[in-house]
Amino acid sequence: MSARDQRGFTLVELLIVLVVMAVLVSIVSLSFRSFESDPVELALERLRFDVNVLSSEAIVRSEPLAMGFTETGYHFFKLDEKNKWVEIEKDSLFKAREFEKTLKPQVLIEQEVINLSTDLPKDPQVIVEPTGELTPFTYELVAGKETQPRRVQFDAFGQVVEPPKDNEQS
Repeated sequence: MSARDQRGFTLVELLIVLVVMAVLVSIVSLSFRSFESDPVELALERLRFDVNVLSSEAIVRSEPLAMGFTETGYHFFKLDEKNKWVEIEKDSLFKAREFEKTLKPQVLIEQEVINLSTDLPKDPQVIVEPTGELTPFTYELVAGKETQPRRVQFDAFGQVVEPPKDNEQS
């Protein structure tokens, strides 16, 4: 029996199979990790991203854009030909964001709580000017049985305001 007649795998073939299996295992583990992720942190991270993109888009379009908040998420607005706020529709970047039902939002503008309803607001609460400046606001989310809200605060330039550390408070 010659060496050519023997059946088996070469070292290279075995290494390729091991690499493919390692990639598949890492993809599956990342998928399962997303199930464990914190829905509040995901929602706040999404809001940070959306505010940044909306501010940039207002500059690029040279027109005001806006955000309107509801009890279940938020929507994006633009001005129509009659200077009335209308929801942005059929736009993959600015489609309405809906949260899990366990999340309870609260919006503060100038330290005052804004009443949120389940319906789309007639006028948006946060306006983004063509310069990129926006209405400063704080967005709070509470999940399920938590008592302390987690928040993200935006200044007039759309930047996230970091809360002061405990030893920096006066």
